[in-house]
Amino acid sequence: MQSGLNAFTRIDRVILPVPDVRLAAEWYVHEFEFKIARTGSKEIDLKLHECETLLTLTEPEGNQAFRPLPHLDAEGHVPCFNFYTHWEDLHGEWLDSRGIRITETMQTPYMNVCEMTDPYGNVIGICHEKSNSLFYTPSSVPIPPMFHRVLAVFLPVRDLESSIRWYSDVLGFKLHNHWGQGADLMIGASETVVTMICMDEMLQRQAIQAMNGRAYYSLQTSAIHEVYRKLSTMGVTDGPCREQNGVNMFHVMSPEGLTIRISEKELVQVG
Repeated sequence: MQSGLNAFTRIDRVILPVPDVRLAAEWYVHEFEFKIARTGSKEIDLKLHECETLLTLTEPEGNQAFRPLPHLDAEGHVPCFNFYTHWEDLHGEWLDSRGIRITETMQTPYMNVCEMTDPYGNVIGICHEKSNSLFYTPSSVPIPPMFHRVLAVFLPVRDLESSIRWYSDVLGFKLHNHWGQGADLMIGASETVVTMICMDEMLQRQAIQAMNGRAYYSLQTSAIHEVYRKLSTMGVTDGPCREQNGVNMFHVMSPEGLTIRISEKELVQVG
């Protein structure tokens, strides 16, 4: 049996709520050349280029109302996750020409970033890492398609050091980069990083409340039932392990109230 410290192979998906998964999938496929990897009754997985992390579109369950994925911090320009692009200009003019709302590009010594809003109100970051960044991906020319991978999942935290310890000790994350007010962590061999952003108590609480108990990313394991039992004994699971939309899954909750999905390893065939 794998322990809770080394049971997760990678971040396998980021999750977007949409009112209609088929219409939303058509939009993402048409605009950004994503490919459909799996179709369920309430979920559709989309594959970005050669990226291992999927974009999962999901409809509300039962009588739940649709609520789009917001910023974690709108003023600080912190989305829930972002896409990596080779284009230094983030393809801003093209996005604008397609009627896709974007924020003004912010330039830092290490990256250019902005956020876009899809037709359903979901906010997604766009990032180009510069050559002096730890996460720069070399390319001699900007190559299509526009987005090449899910670069980072962002976590709002109040106590950075305590959060680093919990994610490391319980879920097996490994600290990669610490810059004082935030930190990058890795899980398994995932090409998608987890970036913790330290926030004051009120702002972090608002970010958690806006999620309304929803997970916006998922960790993959090949031994989901063993992992569920292990994490249950640690008191961090939130609900049962169950099959949903063709995938076995359960949820855990961090000490600061953020919900994380755990998914089984599955064979994905791109159609």
